[in-house]
Amino acid sequence: PKTAIFFMAFLPQFIDASAAFPVWLQFVVLGTIVNLMFSSADIVCVFLAGAMIDRLRLSGRAQRLMQRAGGAVLVGLGVHVALQRS
Repeated sequence: PKTAIFFMAFLPQFIDASAAFPVWLQFVVLGTIVNLMFSSADIVCVFLAGAMIDRLRLSGRAQRLMQRAGGAVLVGLGVHVALQRS
């Protein structure tokens, strides 16, 4: 729903009712272009994250750091739950 509201507010700024192409076609073209751009950005992020994970798996120091950080988060959540009043 938020995405639809965003597109309904954002895309009409770039629609020209007096253009040679119908309004619905302009919406389709702009929507397709935006989706392709967002999808390509997502794909780039996935490949970069995959490369970063491969590097982190090879580093023993990074693994220890991630394990300690994960443990600290779990301990912090446990303390938070223990101190909550219900």
